[in-house]
Amino acid sequence: MLRWTLPAALWTIFAALPLSAAEIVTITKDNLSQNLGPAGKEADWILGDHVMRNDKIVAVVANPVPTRNANMTVKNVGGCIIDLTEIGRLNDQLSAYYPGGGGYVYDFANVGGEGDNVRSESSSNANGQRSLIVNGKSVKFSATAKAEKNAPQVDVTYTLADGDDFIVVATKYTNPYDKPIKVELKDLVRADKTFTSAVDVDANVIWWDDEWFGQAYGIVPQGAKLAGGNAAKGRGSRDPVRYDVGGFTTAEIAPGKSVEVVARLFPADSLLAARAIAARMNDKPLVETSISVADDAGPVRGAIVTVFNGKQKYAGGRTDDGGKLDVGLPKADGDWRMVVSAIGRGEREIPLDLMTTDTVRVKAGLPRPGIVVANITGEGGGPIPCKVQFRAKQTEAAADAKAKFADPDFGPDSTDTAVKNLYYSHNGKFRQEIAPGEYDVVISYGPEYDAVFTSIKVVRGKETPLAAKLIRVVDSKGWVSSDFHSHSTPSGDNTTSQLGRVQNLLCEHIEFAPCTEHNRISTYIPHLKRMGVEHLMATCSGMELTGSLLPVNHQNAFPLVERPHTQDGGGPVVDNANPVAQVERLALWDDGSDKLVQMNHPNLVQILGDRDTDGKADTGFENMFGFVDVMEVHPPHEIFAAPTSLDDARKSPNTIFNWMQMLNLGYRIPGVVNTDAHYSFHGSGFLRNYIKSPTDDPAKIATMDMVHASEHGWLVMTNGPFMEVDLTAANGEKRSAGPGEDLAAPGGKGTLHVRVQCPNWFDVDRVQVFINGRPDKKLNFTRRDNGKLFSRDIVRFEQDLEIALESDAHVIVATIGESSALGVVMGPDHAKDKPVAVANPIFVDVDGDGFKSNGDLLGLPIPHQDEITPRGHAHVHTHEHEHDAVPTTTPATNQE
Repeated sequence: MLRWTLPAALWTIFAALPLSAAEIVTITKDNLSQNLGPAGKEADWILGDHVMRNDKIVAVVANPVPTRNANMTVKNVGGCIIDLTEIGRLNDQLSAYYPGGGGYVYDFANVGGEGDNVRSESSSNANGQRSLIVNGKSVKFSATAKAEKNAPQVDVTYTLADGDDFIVVATKYTNPYDKPIKVELKDLVRADKTFTSAVDVDANVIWWDDEWFGQAYGIVPQGAKLAGGNAAKGRGSRDPVRYDVGGFTTAEIAPGKSVEVVARLFPADSLLAARAIAARMNDKPLVETSISVADDAGPVRGAIVTVFNGKQKYAGGRTDDGGKLDVGLPKADGDWRMVVSAIGRGEREIPLDLMTTDTVRVKAGLPRPGIVVANITGEGGGPIPCKVQFRAKQTEAAADAKAKFADPDFGPDSTDTAVKNLYYSHNGKFRQEIAPGEYDVVISYGPEYDAVFTSIKVVRGKETPLAAKLIRVVDSKGWVSSDFHSHSTPSGDNTTSQLGRVQNLLCEHIEFAPCTEHNRISTYIPHLKRMGVEHLMATCSGMELTGSLLPVNHQNAFPLVERPHTQDGGGPVVDNANPVAQVERLALWDDGSDKLVQMNHPNLVQILGDRDTDGKADTGFENMFGFVDVMEVHPPHEIFAAPTSLDDARKSPNTIFNWMQMLNLGYRIPGVVNTDAHYSFHGSGFLRNYIKSPTDDPAKIATMDMVHASEHGWLVMTNGPFMEVDLTAANGEKRSAGPGEDLAAPGGKGTLHVRVQCPNWFDVDRVQVFINGRPDKKLNFTRRDNGKLFSRDIVRFEQDLEIALESDAHVIVATIGESSALGVVMGPDHAKDKPVAVANPIFVDVDGDGFKSNGDLLGLPIPHQDEITPRGHAHVHTHEHEHDAVPTTTPATNQE
């Protein structure tokens, strides 16, 4: 089912705004409440951008300043169109339209209007920020790029007239030099991931179509042709738009002369609508076509209508809430037909006569689907978030009709709620249309709950109840689950709905998740409020500062102060040349505020002492460690597979192994594991951190408690098993210590208490203790060799293990299910992952003079510095290591 991104009431508010013909208005703090900026999954407008609108469409021209970026990958958008949609149906899906192909930096030139009673006002504030108001029968916004380095001067003018459903873009290239220059005549459109694109040279239109999210864009040149391509073949959605002027796509411009390309850029709610607009612009006759799709129960919303001419697809669209779709189809001979389909209903093919008539009325009847009616509850019978998977049951009938019994596909991996064969429900209640058949259903809510495995038989036209009770079996008292690193479409390197990301996190039972989009401070709070589940997942604003030196120059930080509707949400900018400067900037952001700084997916060998990855020791980027609080060391299972050599200096051989080498060198930076999820099909949940917490209630989680506990290493890393570790000294104060803590143990003897819990969908069969990064053979316990120590109950392993240390040592405990796997609950990408958990180290002082690292590189020499950079030297707060209790920060639930 098509997912709209804006409530209908807000469309009405926007459409009802008073307009005087066409209008240009700058978005300012004073007019934010007027909802000038359009909505949509890809809307990127901020304060200072300029809205162009009339009664049909709305566009945003990004403020023409050199620092204006839409997001991490859509850069240099000043003077470009970054948002574009129909005004009665706000659904922006455009990343950017770059006039001239994206190679120019534009400055503001002028604005103007035509017609009676033209109004034009321009002012600047103390910071030089421009504010515009222009009304007229038509309005114009112009920007210019200065000539430099043998490139032309480029003047771009956007014109929007009253009643037009398109913007006229005139791009003029001028040669100011005394010699001829050559200029490619091209534009660039960023419409990513779920968009398809093609050029139809015969129809002189290029288009981009996102069938699922219900948005299309088109360009029709005026006085020029489109170069190359055919609608039947398609093209890359990021390929340049090339224009043919006088038979050339590259113009040679004589000194003092100019070449101008004029094109019409427009949005539409479907490719069918876009192609009709293009045909109208090219004076091609159209057949008014009205399609009504219904079943026995009434209109079918969101049915896909695809029109073909022979075997070649022409275009498609979706029916509205009333099951209708009105389009204009080309008046032409051919083998025209339409195919109507909808989830769970199959398809119907209908022939079309588009030559002998001017009007076509089609009524398409589809069979009713089956409907799953879910009521998933918690142990007490109340609502509970859950992830529900529908998998085609492999019956004998299914083997004979694979297509009929294929897994359902509710929507792409970038959508929300119903994603491929998943349904994310924030309260356990939903209705989902689905094809008749037999399904295996898996219902889960993260690894603290037993999953429910059941089967259903869906009958066409009938409601099939799906009831289950999710039982929390793992006792994680004193710890909360977290994922510090995930993304959605504001990051710019993916197109996932941010709502979908939040649903994914919530339904995997992540209890604390900062918002960490690439190069933008953002927030999850509106989505949690929309679902009414703020009490179930704590959050705060943060970001991933992502520089271009990969993988070194990526760092997360939270909490950070979000400044809504400003460039990058008010966050710091990258330093691609100097990762040390970048991480320092991030650590000291917000006036040196207390925050957690995380090093993301690092090549630790490169940072420690081989910055150019040539295999020869140098200074690396080791100074970065002075600003880092935690570092990602996943995948955690590699702790059981020590590398034997450095095969490629450009790649970290085993991050968790390198981390243990660093511990031996004296670095006290806790390890974390995170998903770095970018899409919502099982994207979050397959890795998590358990953080020591003064509360088990997500509604009472204080962000700074999470920050401080993480800084101290009070963390257990896992992809499912919940493991508790505690070490008690045999002598001395007889106190105990957990992950991240220090322990005085005179004589080196102590008792290590290890407890591992699992739900019903995976197992562990090995517990290994690592002493100073080396697996201790005497402290290796397996179900095969030590069967009595393991059980099949929820508590798979609970033992007191005696240890004897000869000298100071850090002690790490890990568990794994070597004969198990996460299985179907975690989806196809992680079904084969071995269940594993790794506790952060306990630092044991044996000789009474404080813990000292031993310098052991574990048999694998790596480049490193003789003296380490002390951790935390640039933070306003300090990093102490002797702590007996969790901090008691005043709760500030879900606050920014």
